[in-house]
Amino acid sequence: MSLPAQPLHVVPVVSVLYGDASELNKSLVKLKNMLGNPVLVSESFPFDMTDYYEPEMGRNLVRTWFCFPLRDPSELPDWKLACISIEETAGGEGSRRANLDPGYLDHGKLVLASCKEAPDKIYLRDGVWAHTCLRYRSGSFYGPDHSFADFIDGRFNSFFIEVKRLYRKLLREQ
Repeated sequence: MSLPAQPLHVVPVVSVLYGDASELNKSLVKLKNMLGNPVLVSESFPFDMTDYYEPEMGRNLVRTWFCFPLRDPSELPDWKLACISIEETAGGEGSRRANLDPGYLDHGKLVLASCKEAPDKIYLRDGVWAHTCLRYRSGSFYGPDHSFADFIDGRFNSFFIEVKRLYRKLLREQ
């Protein structure tokens, strides 16, 4: 029989989608206040698999990932609600200047928070769902069929393998 247990801490991650680097810097200041100083930052990846955000945020968008010190995964809804607030204060006239998607990485997966219900998402609380976007198996991350196109194509794989190595190191130091 299994008994309830506390989860291991996770590496909080935040994807920042933006067109103007000044918006990235503004978002980072607020993220630091929420989660601490980043422990790892990705390169900027082109956001070129959809034009979904183009009417609101313009063209030539890029995505940068920030990883933060270990936290309890039960805080994920709080991170999502805080990121929504950051987006709202940074936006102008009903549009966002940056799209912030918080989540976490653990030994086997990358989970992002969402305010959209879907069959593959699990409700947490306060209008926030958990969405498993990548799974780790046999030395690589892969995107399930229901994930986003830029997750499925593998462009983030090397970065998240590096995050996974960092995660193991941070757990040992805890």
